[in-house]
Amino acid sequence: MASSYLDRWSRFFDRCAIPGLIRYVALFNALVFILHLLAPGFISVLELDPALVLQGQVWRLVTWIFIPETLSPFWIFFALLFLLYLGDGLETAVGPAKLTLFYFCGVLLCTVVSFLFGLSGSGASLGRANTFLNLSLLLAYATVYPDFKVLVFFVLPVRIAWLALFSAAIMILASLGQSPVVAATLGAAFVNYFLFFSTELRSHLGALKAGAARFSGPPARRTQTKTQEPSTETLHRCEQCGRTEVSNPELEFRVASNGSDYCVEHLPGKET
Repeated sequence: MASSYLDRWSRFFDRCAIPGLIRYVALFNALVFILHLLAPGFISVLELDPALVLQGQVWRLVTWIFIPETLSPFWIFFALLFLLYLGDGLETAVGPAKLTLFYFCGVLLCTVVSFLFGLSGSGASLGRANTFLNLSLLLAYATVYPDFKVLVFFVLPVRIAWLALFSAAIMILASLGQSPVVAATLGAAFVNYFLFFSTELRSHLGALKAGAARFSGPPARRTQTKTQEPSTETLHRCEQCGRTEVSNPELEFRVASNGSDYCVEHLPGKET
């Protein structure tokens, strides 16, 4: 499958791996936020705009990655801290090579989609496309660590798998009223996630399906106990006619030299 092939490619690109890649991304996010505070219109110079890229502003192919998801002075700290946590956890789970390939493949897909829609006139500049990249990181983390719990609003413990699904649903709903380039770029981020983590996702879904089958399977069969008639034990049974002292209490029985029981009528050597 696609995921297994990409795993092989990630091992091939071990030399190109960037350990701590997401840490560098978070650092540049923080620097861009500081520049935004000093010059509020600065971020517009960093956005991914295909028309302006073709006019020579090639830095936009890279700088859009470093635009923060939020410009709130209160939430920026927690957003970057969460991004660092996702990056470190994913790198520990899949290795720096696969994480590097996963992230830059997402960057490439989002950029190509933005160019296709932007140059066709169906979309304008894509401002914070790295929001979709960060969503793909969250989905990947939730796939690798589905049972990990985060404190929503610092109080409510929620499994990160549910948080990822909720975030994806919110992104999909929010993109419905936007220009086509937004929905297409979000789709590119989803495609990138499925390319790299479809194997892990199928494994978790299979485990959930098996667990659900065990939980809601057919009711246990009732073991029907048959009423057993009390068995009547006999001390003697004629080896020849099969009669016993129970069936024929009037008979007398003898034990022959060979150890078998016989009624007196069928004793060995007795002429009848």
